[in-house]
Amino acid sequence: MGGGRRWLALVLGMLMTLLAMPAGATADRTALILTGPADIETTGRHFDYLLDQDWSLRPQDVIGPAAPAMQPLPGRVPDFGYTTAHIWLRLDLVNQTADVDAWRFFIQANFTQQIAVYRVATDGTIATLLNLTTDSPFSARPIDFPQMVAPFDLSPGERATLLVAYYSQGSSRISMSVETPDSFAARSRVQEAKNYAFYGMMGVLALMAGVALLVLGQPVFGAYVAYVLSVLVYVAHADGVAFQYLWPNWPQFNSMASIVLGSCGLVSAAAFAMMVLQTRRYHPAMHRILLTMVGALLLVDVTLWAAAPQLLKQLLVIMISVCTLTLVAAGLVAARTRFRAVRFYLFAWLAGLIPAVLFTARFVLGFEPSFIAPYDGIRLALVADALMMGLAVFDGYNQQRQAALEETLAQAQRNLALGERLAVLEERYEQVKSTARRREESVKDTVHDLRQPMHALRLSLRQMFSPQTAGTPDIGQVETALSYMEKLVADRLADTPQADAPTVAEPERQNEPRLHAVLRGVVDMFAAEAAAKGLGLRLALATGDADVAAYPLMRVVANLLSNAIKYTGEGRIVVALRREGAGHRVEVHDAGPGLRGAAFERALRRNERLERDRLTAEGSGLGLAVVKEIADANGWHLTSCADRQTGASIRLHLPARHAERTDGARPTVSANE
Repeated sequence: MGGGRRWLALVLGMLMTLLAMPAGATADRTALILTGPADIETTGRHFDYLLDQDWSLRPQDVIGPAAPAMQPLPGRVPDFGYTTAHIWLRLDLVNQTADVDAWRFFIQANFTQQIAVYRVATDGTIATLLNLTTDSPFSARPIDFPQMVAPFDLSPGERATLLVAYYSQGSSRISMSVETPDSFAARSRVQEAKNYAFYGMMGVLALMAGVALLVLGQPVFGAYVAYVLSVLVYVAHADGVAFQYLWPNWPQFNSMASIVLGSCGLVSAAAFAMMVLQTRRYHPAMHRILLTMVGALLLVDVTLWAAAPQLLKQLLVIMISVCTLTLVAAGLVAARTRFRAVRFYLFAWLAGLIPAVLFTARFVLGFEPSFIAPYDGIRLALVADALMMGLAVFDGYNQQRQAALEETLAQAQRNLALGERLAVLEERYEQVKSTARRREESVKDTVHDLRQPMHALRLSLRQMFSPQTAGTPDIGQVETALSYMEKLVADRLADTPQADAPTVAEPERQNEPRLHAVLRGVVDMFAAEAAAKGLGLRLALATGDADVAAYPLMRVVANLLSNAIKYTGEGRIVVALRREGAGHRVEVHDAGPGLRGAAFERALRRNERLERDRLTAEGSGLGLAVVKEIADANGWHLTSCADRQTGASIRLHLPARHAERTDGARPTVSANE
């Protein structure tokens, strides 16, 4: 009796288990009992499958008593990885609704290289519901919808079988469901709302960045627009909207569009990273890694495009994750030292990890989270990624603008300081002029030395400050000229017996200018004066730099160049530095009336002017005399080229030794002596 009660309890338990099983499983495991729409998981539980490795089977071969055996689907949805086999699915249906006889077999994919859906009636009749290949335009679809839909009829109480045969160059994972017209319309409205909300947000970001690109002309906005548009069109392609509206008559391009758009997105993202992070300047190693990543991506695309497109699509999924991790790593490297400057970029690609992980999980690992639809999560993460990248662009531009404003302010302050120094120098120059009237011959030398350089210096600085000036003189050379003038004026005022004469503070310098800097400073000082007369002025440094008695040499070259400009009506003046044995030779060539032989020797005398020059320009007859005195005092030698037929060529020979640094001025005579 105890054993009988145990058997009775076991039988009752089995009956309760059977009663608790879903409808359709009680009569036939493979038959899906339709009492309304069947979602992806419900439909997937009733699929049987067969992999046709040699593509030899036809619809009539997989039904009937002689058909090869099919296996129950091992997962929630059809997913056989990246396979070259022709995949056959079988789904038996029984309509137990009271009034629904029209149905939609919903294949939730935008495109496969080949797919066909057949309806097999109970009498064995086969009807083709859908048949698409890589040559089928979008108009070949029976229902105008971005994803593939096969409509079929199944009356209440009727039984039928659906056969699905498909092949995909990409992942074979495709979700499928059975819908009523009402449920399909409801799903369509929800999907369209999600799609166009995403398209609208991404489109607004791209439009704003495009306007910024046109207005501001910053290349980083171009990289951002390229990235956003690539992501936008890639998602539209995945949704099927791109095939429906952008290229409906190019099915073969649609077959490979994921490669084109995915690669464009990754390349533009790398270009964006290099611009925003300024990797070439701050992180050269990471810059090379990003360039290598782009090169490797393009090489894989070119190599496998025609030879192995399925492998290329499989690698693209992996490359998306690898590239995203590389872009995150670049942001982390930059954030170690410049977090404030790159913070939005880093936030953007941390958000970008989410779609990359979801994408890889779905197509490589076959995993889909149950708490959110994968493509919904991808869309939300991509919007956040694009928004953060946009903030990174505008934040970087704002920081650059602030830096430019600070640099402009600093430049204005430097110009003001130069102007103030010029004003002080003008005041001291007037003092030197008034003192020179009461001095003897040595003071006349000083006035003579200062007159032309001061005039040239004023022209240069006024030209620098003028907004109409196309070019700006080198501030370093102007600084050199100012220092020379300040030293000369300070020395002369120090020699003046007036107790109330202020001194000029010389800027603190560790070293005097070298030979090249002296010549550049003098040429820059007289550039504006030469240009005002329409003369060409050129500096030719034909040998290396050297130490020199800087301020005496400045006085010599300034006098020679002043005379060359004064007596040259048209043409060009050249200041040249050449090697002469172990020493150097400074030459000043002009296109004036010439100066050689006896005329040159006469011009070297104090207060002596040539008759031919009296009507050409004003002068005191001191210039070459002062030059000769300074040259003699420093152990230099002054000559004139006797071979020239026109123009003058004055040469200053500098021996290879460190001469005593003196300006050769005569002793100062006070006014009361």
